[in-house]
Amino acid sequence: MRTVRLTIHTQSDFCRITVRVAPAVVHSNSMRRNILILGSAWLLTLGISFLIGRNASNPLANEDAAQSAGRQNPFKRASSKARNRAEDRFNPSAPSEPSSQVTRIIRANTPRRAVVELAQLIDPVERAKGFLELLETLSADQFLDVVTDFRALGMTDQRMSEYGMLLHAWGGADPEGALAYAMENTGTPFARQAIITRWSTDDPEAALAFARANYDGEGANPLLVGVIRGIAPANLNRATDLLQDLPYSRERGDALQSLLPFVMEDGAASALTWSAGIADPQLKNGAINYIMRDFAGSDPRGAAELLLTLDDKGTAAQAADNVGGALARVDLEEAKSWSVGLEEELQSGAVEGVIGHYASLDPVAASDWLDSLPPTINLDAAIRQFAWRSQRSEPALAADWIGQIQDTRRRDEMYRNVLSRWFRTDPASAEQWIATTPDLPEGVRSLPDRLR
Repeated sequence: MRTVRLTIHTQSDFCRITVRVAPAVVHSNSMRRNILILGSAWLLTLGISFLIGRNASNPLANEDAAQSAGRQNPFKRASSKARNRAEDRFNPSAPSEPSSQVTRIIRANTPRRAVVELAQLIDPVERAKGFLELLETLSADQFLDVVTDFRALGMTDQRMSEYGMLLHAWGGADPEGALAYAMENTGTPFARQAIITRWSTDDPEAALAFARANYDGEGANPLLVGVIRGIAPANLNRATDLLQDLPYSRERGDALQSLLPFVMEDGAASALTWSAGIADPQLKNGAINYIMRDFAGSDPRGAAELLLTLDDKGTAAQAADNVGGALARVDLEEAKSWSVGLEEELQSGAVEGVIGHYASLDPVAASDWLDSLPPTINLDAAIRQFAWRSQRSEPALAADWIGQIQDTRRRDEMYRNVLSRWFRTDPASAEQWIATTPDLPEGVRSLPDRLR
């Protein structure tokens, strides 16, 4: 049994989902269903992330690719099975057996009608079961109409996981046809990446050739993100090489994040060894920060120890933020002592991480702690974090601290953000604070006139 851990990050929190993947049995009669279930695991996480919050990012981490890259195409082997099941649905003499609601929907309707009825089920677990069962019955030439009818229902956030399941399965049955449809009918990379991820799991060279031949734009090729996701489970080195070929971009960040579940399988120390082989300094820095953030989420104390072993102190200083925040959520007092006991160049990031959690719990106590720290620590980032976290409950306290930010551009930006929000909720108090606070920048003092 193999375990792959997938982390979905949003702007406010993250969801970690662990999927246990059984070894593939190439000649098993249930092979096709296993592939669909495993291949849909990452797609289901997308739906979960939408339920957690609308701000979730959309990195599709392909768990299906953990199966053997050399397996036969399950859709071709199962085509006769699909036809037999389709015939049984309309054959009144077929043997009867107890069936679930989703099974009855699939047996009583054509695939096009079944996908519409399944999409309208309220229970998300039943919907997922239904789609998995429906996908077992589809032949390659049925996907176009089924996907078209499903999209016609309206692509709500709640339907994205089922949509991804359909695309993923279509990518296994007829990848070029699926991509032709997606490139003509969709405006975002989601569908194309979901399809080519599946294709690159089955036939990486063909998928890679298609990706390179069908992109002539500027910047990073978004199709390569899907190829990297599909290749990574079977050939992490090849996926890493492709990642390094991408220029600095959102696509490169998405591809990097999709590699992390596989990079982290043998632990954070092994993952850091992997990152040492990355030539681009900016990409390496991003990889180390992702690794440390992931590790800190599961083992804050272990991450605090590992942080001290990083050779690049600039990278370590950035990672200290995530480690400090994770440790504070476990033991605030320990995190406070740890952050101020670090080397001077790591203290600023660590304090920023700690204060983000502390200010959410008790802004006044967090303010007192900030005030007690030695002047040798650069507190600009920590003050910005404090102001963001405390502005709802203690807007005056948040605004009082902003004036101590040394970077004038960052300072004025924080003044505008915090005071603008305060004006929306309590304009009289915000205006009084501005009128009675000395030495404010002129742009801040004139803010009430611009907001009225």
